[in-house]
Amino acid sequence: MFSDPFFRLRTLFRHNTVEKEMNNELRFHFEQQVDKLMRSGMSKDEASRQARFEFGGEDKVREECREARGVGSVEMLLQDLHYGARTLLKDPSFSLVAVLTLALGMGATTAIFSVVDAVLLHPLPFRDSSRLVVVWENFLTLNHPHNVAAPANFLDWESQNTVFEGMTAMADSHANLTGSGDPQQIVLGNVTAGFLSVTGVNPILGSGFNADNWKEGKDDVVLLDYGFWKERLGGDPGIVGKTIELNGKPVVVVGVAPKDFTLFIKDGNLTGSRPQMWSPWAVPKDWGDRKQGVGRYLTVLARMKPGVTVAQAQEQISTIAWRLQQEYPLTNAHWGTTVVPIREQLSGDLRPALLTLFCAVAFLLLIACANVSSLLLARAAKREKEIAIRAAIGASRWRIARQLLTESVLLAGSGGALGLLLAFWGTRALLASGPKDLLDLRYVTLNLRLLAFTATVTMVSSIVFGFLPSFLSARSQIGESLKDEARSTATGRSTLLRSLLVVAQMSLALVLLVGSGLLIRSFVRLVGVDPGFDPRNLLTFQVGLPHAKYPQDEAQMAFFRDLLLRLGRLPGVRSVSMENFPPLTGMGSATSVHIIGQPKRGEADLPVSGVRVVGPDYFRTMGIPLQAGRLFDERESTEASHVVVVNQAFVEEYLRGENPIGKKISIYMHDDKFDDDHPSEIVGVCGAVHQSALDSEAKPNVYWPMPELTYSRMTFLVRTSNDPAALVPAIRRQLREIDPELPMASVATMEQLLGDSLARSRFTMSLLGVFAAVALALTAVGIYGVISYSVAQRTHEIGIRMALGAQRGNVLGLVLKQGARLMIAGVGLGVVSALVLTRSMSSLLYGVGATDPATFAAVVFILLAVAFLASYVPARYATRVSPMTALRNQ
Repeated sequence: MFSDPFFRLRTLFRHNTVEKEMNNELRFHFEQQVDKLMRSGMSKDEASRQARFEFGGEDKVREECREARGVGSVEMLLQDLHYGARTLLKDPSFSLVAVLTLALGMGATTAIFSVVDAVLLHPLPFRDSSRLVVVWENFLTLNHPHNVAAPANFLDWESQNTVFEGMTAMADSHANLTGSGDPQQIVLGNVTAGFLSVTGVNPILGSGFNADNWKEGKDDVVLLDYGFWKERLGGDPGIVGKTIELNGKPVVVVGVAPKDFTLFIKDGNLTGSRPQMWSPWAVPKDWGDRKQGVGRYLTVLARMKPGVTVAQAQEQISTIAWRLQQEYPLTNAHWGTTVVPIREQLSGDLRPALLTLFCAVAFLLLIACANVSSLLLARAAKREKEIAIRAAIGASRWRIARQLLTESVLLAGSGGALGLLLAFWGTRALLASGPKDLLDLRYVTLNLRLLAFTATVTMVSSIVFGFLPSFLSARSQIGESLKDEARSTATGRSTLLRSLLVVAQMSLALVLLVGSGLLIRSFVRLVGVDPGFDPRNLLTFQVGLPHAKYPQDEAQMAFFRDLLLRLGRLPGVRSVSMENFPPLTGMGSATSVHIIGQPKRGEADLPVSGVRVVGPDYFRTMGIPLQAGRLFDERESTEASHVVVVNQAFVEEYLRGENPIGKKISIYMHDDKFDDDHPSEIVGVCGAVHQSALDSEAKPNVYWPMPELTYSRMTFLVRTSNDPAALVPAIRRQLREIDPELPMASVATMEQLLGDSLARSRFTMSLLGVFAAVALALTAVGIYGVISYSVAQRTHEIGIRMALGAQRGNVLGLVLKQGARLMIAGVGLGVVSALVLTRSMSSLLYGVGATDPATFAAVVFILLAVAFLASYVPARYATRVSPMTALRNQ
């Protein structure tokens, strides 16, 4: 019967009924044996005694029957869980503290892992993404390995390589969407043939691009981003085949990309935003003509052939680049190539910060585990007699250890469940407070990997913090544990292990505090950097003119002058201007310049400078100081006069020791101008502006007035007397009066742009600071617990010392010495660990070394102060122990 699987299931789920049936059956057999012995002449008492002897003891028989059922181990586990739950519920304060401590550590760890998973582990939305790479040009002179590519070089890479099965080039641009609601500026990804096959995109609606779409005149189609399709077009399932207007021209929607497809390669992005739709880009005929210039603006994607490694692809593409250097030294000297796997490319700038935060929460989880382990050790010491009694009546060491480990698993399971809930809320808060475009929210979801990670962390944590208490309790000496007058050896070992755990907590907390301190000092240094302009009361917004409506430079300049004039008349406006690329947005353009009078070199060997095109009154509006010479006059702001203002960084880099005023330079921005027929005269020197970010040095820059090089898309700068955001409605009305189809895009104050540029540093610093503060609090609790427990264990000893004449100061010093030993050991180990581990944070720091002595000294002082306070409280309590009470309680 016991081999019947249905009986085993019935035994497992109807335990009480089966036990009752077993007891009835055993009683029946026992009574049958007694009757048999009585018939042989024995009395009832003798027959009962003999039957019991023959059965071998009821309890033993019951255990043998239970083992025969084949579910003994499961029943025992259920018993352990039931007993463990009852034991933990009897001490709710201990259980609550332990569960909350673990939930805090596990929740933080899971929340950070959810972001790490989305950025570093989540499957990318590309077919066979391990074969997808980005190919960059590498400007060896300036050590710029991720530079956008020249069209002619892209064509040569495509035709000469044998390692890629396909290549495609991209360049994003802004476009104005009209005809369906308010006009909107969108980001358009222009892509060459092979885009769909290289990326492996399969539209969820429509068929996407066909071969004809890459022919000139047939490229008036778009593939929509899923999010844009949902938000702007309401998720219209019949959108395929419909027409929308971009820059005043009709284009046909041929598909909608999958929900998880996104392609935002920051290093090559020209707009600073993710594409909202993609359009085929027919390769212009002049791309291969190197005589027309070598503008670099393409981001190149390639799919490696099966079996080809990144190293092999890099070797061949570098060989092609070397050959191009030899063939075209004028444009390709000092230009190499870099091949980067798509995963590494998309997560590159986030990887150091995320890994730092993940290591930080791992430390926090270890501190939490050490804290709970310390609590379990103290609790196990209180349960020594209970454990000794169980051992005395036959429980094996493994049985006792398993029971205690089961309780640890229950604690960890409860902490893990609560931690998962905290992680869900924490992840939302994390992303809400994170920097703009940290990552796509749709990737951060509750998935099987996250659940598996939480389950793994829960089990590992239960073993980490539960093993030592279980092992120690199982090895306790029965005889010593049952004595009332002496502490057992296990108690001594427990105290030692708790002290070691506190030392580990202190060292881990010190590492977190040092990392947090370094980031705080770095952030303070970063905030103190002078951006080179005045960001207060300065509003920025962008206006782009469609070429179909404003085809001539004169028409574009007339529009911008009209809008500047209107804005300058608005109440509260102090000054107004414009430029093509505002600072702190990461956007800009750079090119080669030739300083007339210096030796003529090939274009690849010429100095490189950023180029800004600005409107009238630009420097006053921005608050950029004039260092020498003069600014543009009214005539130079309205007609081409071949003048330029350079910044101080340009002078220091290329004109050191020379008077820059009156010098002439050729700026190679026009594709058809590679000579010195139209040089620009330097008329002024302005202060250096941090164009890309505050943590990067100000680079050489030249400023051209608008007539020198007309841009159809400009960023307006409005300096106001009061809150600049209050002027937005009035500005929008002025723009609509001139042209109602033009959107007012990218509206932001300069202070917001400045804040966005600091957002990632602030985000990392804040998170690590929170983790460090929690770690410090847990460490203080751990030290307090150890000293308090020690005082409680030594109450009798303290009472005797005080009865023999010891002063309160002596007792205070005795207890504080124990805390001091823990502090010195923890700080020493922590300093050594921090000196090693913080070196990995160097890429996150600005103006501060990874081993900054001031930070280390401040952290050590804070940790010692907190540790001293945590030791002083129980030490102070020890001095108030009454000798008579202590001796009587013993």
